[in-house]
This record gives sequence, structure tokens and C-alpha cells, in this order.
Amino acid sequence: MTRLLAWLLTFAKESVSENVGLKAISMGFAVALFAFLYGQQDEQLRTLPVPVVLRPPAEGSDRELMTQIPASIHLTLRGPARALDKLAQEGVPPIEIDLRSGNREQIIFEDRRFQLPPDTKVSIIDPPSIDLDWEDVVARQIPVQASVSGQPAAGFVVKGEPDPDPAQLTARGPRSLVEVMQSARLAPFDVSGLSEGVHRRHIALDAPPARVRFIGPSSVTVSVTVARRLAEARFDNRPVEISGVPAGSSAPRAVDVVVFGSPEVVHALKAEQVVPRADLSQVPGLDLKEQRHGSAIVKLRVELMHAEAEIQPPSVNVRW
Repeated sequence: MTRLLAWLLTFAKESVSENVGLKAISMGFAVALFAFLYGQQDEQLRTLPVPVVLRPPAEGSDRELMTQIPASIHLTLRGPARALDKLAQEGVPPIEIDLRSGNREQIIFEDRRFQLPPDTKVSIIDPPSIDLDWEDVVARQIPVQASVSGQPAAGFVVKGEPDPDPAQLTARGPRSLVEVMQSARLAPFDVSGLSEGVHRRHIALDAPPARVRFIGPSSVTVSVTVARRLAEARFDNRPVEISGVPAGSSAPRAVDVVVFGSPEVVHALKAEQVVPRADLSQVPGLDLKEQRHGSAIVKLRVELMHAEAEIQPPSVNVRW
């Protein structure tokens, strides 16, 4: 037993002390092999977003990018779980795209452009590239379109169309958008409760289409005229009355008259009050003292209080 124990001690001593260099090299190879195999088992695939930062053409440039560039693209990376976890926490640094020239036709995302740890590799880039569509920027004058909403006070109406000032604005943007614009729209002018008079307000412009902007003020002064509501009454075949000569006749002898005015005035009128008159004394250049007989084209008038008349035909041929 004693001899066996002595042999074992001698063997253990010789195993440690002999060929130390060779044993160290073997141990190093073993450790490296273990690290490699462990690393292979730890390698993963992970998809991470990468922010995209654009450097567009300067403000006022004559080129506009029409392609919608995504806020980020996605990389599928292969690497150790530890490195991928760190990237997921800290984020992949943004990739910058220089478009200031205004004529670049395509963006190609290459592996070398991404800032990644050395132990990770790019497997998939989504999307790998983006085709770019550009348009020329143009400016064009377009009319301002105003409208009204609501109802004026009882007995009143909006007279004519709302009048914007300025009547035109300049729209600037991509050609395909600006050339199809028909007008610059305004928020409606609310006439609720308004009575007679000319009313003015600053009305805000509706926002133009995306990528288009208006050059000038953000609001327009709009004028709206409110008048008393007019009624209408028609009086047909009213005989023409001739004044200025003792005797005369007209052709035609009777005319039609339409009277406009407030409802209370128009509805109270009677036919005998509507008298179309041809007054020869009002004809320019006609001297009835020297010219006792003759003919003239005379404009007709109907004299009414608080009402207006429209006569058809407006003039007659008078003989005397």
C-alpha cells in the first residue's frame, strides 16, 4: 500500500512538471475551441429598425420630392445575443440620406453604411433600395373663392356675391398639384342676423393641399352686402302716357312693367299707379317750340315711391 501511494504521488508530480509548454498550448486550444463552439450556439438573428434622416433640397428650391420616404428601414442582423441585445437597447444609429441636389434617382442601402458592432453582420435590408420621383416646383395665380352661411335678419337678403380682397393668391408647389387647383377656398362668411349694409370681415384661408403653400396673407378681407328683401310684381300692357306735347301717339302703345321693392310697398300697388311715361321735354336736343311736328325715340320712366321699375321695351317711338 505504501509503495502504491508513493507511485501515485510520483506520477502526479511528473504529470504536472513534465512538458509544461506543450500542455499550455493544448489548454489554449481547448479554451479557444470551447469559446468558438459556445459563440456558435449563442449566435442569433434579430430584426431592428434604423431611423432614416433626410437632407432635402433647401427651402425655395425648384425641385420637390414626391416619393414618401419611410421614417425607418429594417435590418435583420446576425450576431451574438449579447451584442444584439445591446443594439436593441441603444438603437442602431440613423442613416443619413443627402437629397440636396434634387436629381438623385435612387437610394441604395449598402451594408457598409450602417454603424454596427464588428461581431454582427447584415443578413437582410428591408427595403434594399427606394426609387425617387421628383417634380418641378411652379407658382400660379388662382382665384379666391368666398361663400356665405346662415341667414340675415328677417326681411333682408344677401345681395350679389361675397367680394374677397385680394381676389387672387399665388399657389406654389409641385407642378402636378398646382396646375389642377381651381381656387383658394375660404371659411364661410356667417351672415346670421345681419341687417342692411356692407359688412367686412377677415376670413381665414382653408389649408392648401399637402406640399402646396400660399404666398401672401393667411386671411382675406371679404365684403358682403345685405339689402332689404325685394318683392316683385308684374303689370302687363300698361298704356304709355305722353307728356310735353298736347297730342301724340307711341309705338307700341302699351308696355309691360315689372316693379321691385319691399314686400309691403309692392303688394300695395294697384295697376293704375303704374304709369309708363314718355316725356318729350326730356329728350336732349329737341326743341318742341320750333319743331311742332315730328317723331323721336323716347326712354320710358315709371315714377314710384320706394320701388324700382323695369320696362319692356324700355323706349318707344313717339309721333306728334
